[in-house]
Amino acid sequence: MKSPKQVTAVETWEMMQCCRDILGATQMQKIFSRGQSQINRYCSSPIHEDHQRNPLDRLHLLFSMLDEEGERELVIAALNHLGSAIGHRVQSTRKYEPDKNTVEEECLDDYPEKVELDRLIAISAAPELVRRQGEHTCREIMETVTSYEEHFLKK
Repeated sequence: MKSPKQVTAVETWEMMQCCRDILGATQMQKIFSRGQSQINRYCSSPIHEDHQRNPLDRLHLLFSMLDEEGERELVIAALNHLGSAIGHRVQSTRKYEPDKNTVEEECLDDYPEKVELDRLIAISAAPELVRRQGEHTCREIMETVTSYEEHFLKK
């Protein structure tokens, strides 16, 4: 295993440049089924007239549009698929925001998610579906915990 390099790329075109430097242009051509010129366009700064939107930018646009359409779970599933290549999963960085008015309502909101988790397990659903539902159930439970903490502090 190679020692990890310090990655200083910030913009997606810089990330693509790093990929090309590490894997080589030929490997990038094979991965994307594109010629050398197109790979170079992906790796060029937007200030160059030859620049084109690279696959990372295209995925970002796709995920943003899906989220705007209310398909966040689909985006999370796709991101988890991508992250599985390196043994990672997506985790929300947002504070858990209760979506009910009382702790009791939050508690009731947890129940259907747990029932769905148990149902998926009972029917031997794909492990990825069970994991996704488990993560969704955990998010719902954390909303309840946050609601309780806020309620407790008001006492």
